[in-house]
Amino acid sequence: MLKFTRGALAAAALIAPGLSARAQAPDPGAELAFLASTMTVTLLNDGGKYVAVDLKHIPQGGTCRMDNGATIARVGPGATAGLTRVRYAAGQVSSGGCPFMTAFDLPDADYAAARASFVQMKDDAWKKVDDIKKDLGAKWDEVTGAKK
Repeated sequence: MLKFTRGALAAAALIAPGLSARAQAPDPGAELAFLASTMTVTLLNDGGKYVAVDLKHIPQGGTCRMDNGATIARVGPGATAGLTRVRYAAGQVSSGGCPFMTAFDLPDADYAAARASFVQMKDDAWKKVDDIKKDLGAKWDEVTGAKK
């Protein structure tokens, strides 16, 4: 019974954010993007965030560095018009950078550039997969375990 309850709660926790997001204004949902340039951002997380690499705490309203190419996830509109709220969606590996799940607002133009970079890389990756499929032919099904 305990396993069933935990499983049900876990499933509800995963589904609920998606349902609430769809019930609001027209929103494309969660999107990933790659930051187009290195920039200093203002941390918006309540209570701040602890930076494991630097062994320090960044308070809410403090700043940290986001590196070029950092993976970010769109989470909604920003605090004011013309901004998009995003979260850093990758682990920090270098000193001085922002911690995992840092929330910050990004100008819409910067977010559009970051999203375009992600979409371009995704399209390039799918093209490479399609090229490999062509090169392998019937061997592709054997390698991936696909059944005919």
